[in-house]
Amino acid sequence: MEKRGQLGIIEFKYFIIGLLIGLILGLVLVLLGSKGVLPFKIPLVCG
Repeated sequence: MEKRGQLGIIEFKYFIIGLLIGLILGLVLVLLGSKGVLPFKIPLVCG
């Protein structure tokens, strides 16, 4: 059995999960920032 292939699948799964969580957190921060809930704003998104 090759361990390399199995490790690649596991790492890929965690990479996708991390990517999704990062995207969701990023969207939440942008929405809160544009609504004025958070004290900072992202210039590219908010204009």
